Amino acid sequence: MFSTRNLTADLVQQADVPACLSTAGPNGSQYLAANAGYLRLVERVWPEIQHKELLAAGTALSSVQRDRRLWPLETNGYYDAERAEVRSATGRIVDVEISSQRVWCSGVACDLEYFLPLSAPIPLDARPGPGATAPKRAAFTPRFGGSLRTMSLLDRRIVIGRIMSLAAEGAVLARNLAGAAKPGMALTELVQRLSPFQVPNRASPTTVGFDFSDLEYDEIEDLLLRFTGDIWSLIMASEDRDIVDTLRCLVSKYTMPRPVIVTW
Repeated sequence: MFSTRNLTADLVQQADVPACLSTAGPNGSQYLAANAGYLRLVERVWPEIQHKELLAAGTALSSVQRDRRLWPLETNGYYDAERAEVRSATGRIVDVEISSQRVWCSGVACDLEYFLPLSAPIPLDARPGPGATAPKRAAFTPRFGGSLRTMSLLDRRIVIGRIMSLAAEGAVLARNLAGAAKPGMALTELVQRLSPFQVPNRASPTTVGFDFSDLEYDEIEDLLLRFTGDIWSLIMASEDRDIVDTLRCLVSKYTMPRPVIVTW
């Protein structure tokens, strides 16, 4: 359909930076379009936020600063390079700059927003490399692997990134539960390997946060299967049932240990 709304949505998709289009309004604004960069920024797949209100979807944060940014949109029709915060699906608060323009799309007032993430990128030498770590000792379960194959590459990247973040945070909690026991020492070593990806979690100061947003899909899938493989090894070696149950909850819904092949 040839309409100003569709043309503006196409403009969002073609942007080289994270961008989204929403209906205008402080409380009732709803997503109309978002590009791949924006979905990666907030770690959401499009069906999760499509036609959802920005605040209700959990990506926009209600604050005095947001109210202040809305004022120039109402009076001047735009603002440029304003500091702001957005929330990712894993709860992490991300600092950004936003430039926004009030536009009319098929008779509806809308806001076109462009985002510049301000977080520092993960150093290249911290990225997982082929053969740089222990071999993968885990695989995706057939059901989860089948679901992944039906997704677009972007959606797979977002889902795997969220799982990796939750698995890393869960390993920190399991380490704290284990204390000075042998499983705790092993978990400490695993978590230390992820230290380049550790970030402050301003949404929950008592929680250790992780950010894997700079990794591409192949990199993060490789990291996840190696990490969960090490967790499965701990599960099979540990005699502490509480630790075993905690670790199993982290990995059993989507991975399984690879069969061990012994050659003579």
